Amino acid sequence: MKILLFKIGAIGDTLMTTPLIKNLKDNFPDAKLHYLIGNYSHEVLKGNCYLDNTITFDEDIFFKKRFFDWINLIFKIRKENYDVVFVLDKHLIFNFTSLLFGIKKRIGFDRFNEGKFLTYQVPYFGRKHEIFYYLDLIKGLGINSEHKNCNMDLFLDKNDMDFADNFWNENSLNSKLVVGICPGGAKNIGVGDDDLRRWSNENYIELISNLNEKGFEVLLIGGNTDKELEKQIFKKNTCVSAIGKTTLKQSAALLKKCNIVVCNDSGPMHLAASVNKKVLSIFGPTHPCEKAPLHKKSTFLWKQVGCSPCYDLWGKFPKPCPYGKKCMENITVEDVFDTIQKSVDESKL
Repeated sequence: MKILLFKIGAIGDTLMTTPLIKNLKDNFPDAKLHYLIGNYSHEVLKGNCYLDNTITFDEDIFFKKRFFDWINLIFKIRKENYDVVFVLDKHLIFNFTSLLFGIKKRIGFDRFNEGKFLTYQVPYFGRKHEIFYYLDLIKGLGINSEHKNCNMDLFLDKNDMDFADNFWNENSLNSKLVVGICPGGAKNIGVGDDDLRRWSNENYIELISNLNEKGFEVLLIGGNTDKELEKQIFKKNTCVSAIGKTTLKQSAALLKKCNIVVCNDSGPMHLAASVNKKVLSIFGPTHPCEKAPLHKKSTFLWKQVGCSPCYDLWGKFPKPCPYGKKCMENITVEDVFDTIQKSVDESKL
């Protein structure tokens, strides 16, 4: 059997599909598993031992409606003669594209009648963890869905770990309590800058100051788009920064070495969770029951207000927030600091 998994991307969302990949390989060890993934997120699948092939494409085919490139992609996939496709996005266009791939068995989600081109549909209503939704898709092949092994897989190689070890040595981080902080994130191709999901930089600045006073070492981690946040933090605090200096997997290797990681609901949150790191995530407009890391090492802060969660099933939300991001601003620096301190104290027991 030849199986295709099809997803446009988003780092966190792609990582949350990895338990399904493993589940498929466990149940169909002789099957060939190929993953068709957008360029932006393909790195998180590199080295995945359960995949036989990864095929990349330019997401702008869909975001910018490049018709002729879309047709070329369809003909490319048709040549592969897949038996089954798992459509891992919910939008109607991806389900329709899977039909044009010429694959007879098409398994995916039905979000308000968007699954009409599928042969097996899992109803999608939200308020259940995304990993559970992905795992439920295997029912389309007659396998019971078990939400047992929900750990996300990110495979780091020796070069990634050597990079992290060298970074630790160069910045004298050995034998120190290191709090990894990812102040940015929530920026996905095709969606743009989703600042509603980010705790304010002023809060992060105050948190870092408090952590420094208590003897913690702070490591900032993020991409080039977080450089402005880094600049603001450096005006008030001294800390080590890897922002804009790493690949995706090098960032994950650094996160793996931290004692605890603090982040927004974002790609870095899922990166940290995928390397089995203790994560403190800050939630506001999204519901933690859908996205928060599942392993016991992690926790989240969420102070639900009357308007939250405001993300709908299409990922749309009011912008700008008419209530001044009250759901995020209600989470205080003291709340976050106390949770970090408690977590570190418990790990010493």
